[in-house]
Amino acid sequence: MKSASTDAAPAAWSRLLRGRHLAEQLQQRLDEWAPSLFGFTLLKVDALSAALSLEQSRLLHSVLMGQSGFEGMELQGDATAMPFAPGSLDACLLANVLDYSKHPHAILRETEVVLRDDGWLIITGFNPYSSAGLASLLPGLGHRLPPWQRMLAPGRLEDWLKLLGFEVIKQDDMGLTGWFDFPRLGRWRRRFCPRYCPSLAAVYIIMARKRRYPLTPIRQFKPLPSALQPGMACQRE
Repeated sequence: MKSASTDAAPAAWSRLLRGRHLAEQLQQRLDEWAPSLFGFTLLKVDALSAALSLEQSRLLHSVLMGQSGFEGMELQGDATAMPFAPGSLDACLLANVLDYSKHPHAILRETEVVLRDDGWLIITGFNPYSSAGLASLLPGLGHRLPPWQRMLAPGRLEDWLKLLGFEVIKQDDMGLTGWFDFPRLGRWRRRFCPRYCPSLAAVYIIMARKRRYPLTPIRQFKPLPSALQPGMACQRE
């Protein structure tokens, strides 16, 4: 059974264009970021998320939820209406989930609800203004990528996250081929491509944290004594 809010997402990274290479690069980033994550419950949504590991983290338990069936799925549910109590999850991994959804903003709102305060959200996706976006429009390659109109630009996604109260902690980008991942060129690309050459950053990964800042009470205004209140100047006759 397929969720009404999502298109048919691939059941494995190998079904995406350069999928195995992308999965390896994303896993490297997750291994670098994972030690900073801690808590009890991690939610992985759909098959691509389930194939990635956060074993290096201090998250004790993971739940595999699918919007459509896949091997190893533990729970089936719609990402726009997750079967979890508010504030019950410590982390959530959405690997290219938004790229195949008809309601990506609704998924982000629902994720914000089920995450506890200071919980982590990790999102991966294809940049439409990149080589991946161009490839999705080609007849021979388009079926191995999400539709161009469903891809979310990283800048737009960051704006959505900020509106929902998330703080972007880390972000990285990578190309569809290993040529862009030589150490020296990779450092140059991570420094300059997100701003100057976004077409090279075909895939992005973002780690954000749900923040709840206390409201600062405003001190009640007290009127000045009548003797000190400003008034019109009077001239003596």
